Amino acid sequence: MVHIVISKFGKINDSQVKFITGLMEECYGRLSPHNVTIVDLYVFEKSSAAEAFLSAERRELGVGTSPFHEGFFAMHDAWRGIPRIILCLDRMMKLPDLVMIGGVRHEVAHTVLHGSLEYYLFTFPESMLKLMNQFNLSEKVAADILYLISIAVKDYEVTRLLYEHGYVEDQAAYVKFLLKTEEEDLLSWRLAEGNPLLEALHVIGLLKSIGCAIALLSDRNLQGEIECYLKDSLSHLPKNISSMVLNIAKENFTNLKGDTFTNIERTIYACKQILNTLMDAKTKI
Repeated sequence: MVHIVISKFGKINDSQVKFITGLMEECYGRLSPHNVTIVDLYVFEKSSAAEAFLSAERRELGVGTSPFHEGFFAMHDAWRGIPRIILCLDRMMKLPDLVMIGGVRHEVAHTVLHGSLEYYLFTFPESMLKLMNQFNLSEKVAADILYLISIAVKDYEVTRLLYEHGYVEDQAAYVKFLLKTEEEDLLSWRLAEGNPLLEALHVIGLLKSIGCAIALLSDRNLQGEIECYLKDSLSHLPKNISSMVLNIAKENFTNLKGDTFTNIERTIYACKQILNTLMDAKTKI
């Protein structure tokens, strides 16, 4: 039995919390055996309060990577040594039920696979040091790239685990939600165009949702639909880049095995191909 420690921020309906904890308990039961005995659940009425809280924690704990979590309705971490799930009800309650359910289960699976501090405190592996040298990357940029790669790998592993345990319909709904291109994605690319580094960060950032999707491509009933969503999610990129990213991602993610850190190392090498493609034709920075 997993002990869920609930912290509420704002006006939180008890029935909503009961529904969420029920989802979590069922998921922990199905994903057993695992090592999770306690998990913190932070439920925020407003996403703005959650973002302010997380920003303050980042400063307090000295987290140096950029806050790429902004905009999510559900998040996870283990910065204080205990797995934690953070939910923003104002965003959650606007979503279709299957997307919301899929998102909660996604975070539960993160606590099962990545529920300790070692999955959040990364030193630069040799492969990342080589990228820093080859492309003259600052330590801050390299840390952001490593972070984006790590969340892509962890999200792939989570979706694979959930799918293997029979969570199909909700994970498909959640993945399709992640793959929808928003106006801010289009704006991000427009602002990045012409700057090789910003282009690379934008493309590598897309691997999070791509990784989730690729974990479902082995399902014959979902394959065609997920493929279409994948292509649509990359349609704002030039065709040569979108094709390159999709091919690299498919080859990389489908060959990942059990160890997260080995998988991150392998994905760093895959991202080297992305950097080479985006930056070879332009001035190295």
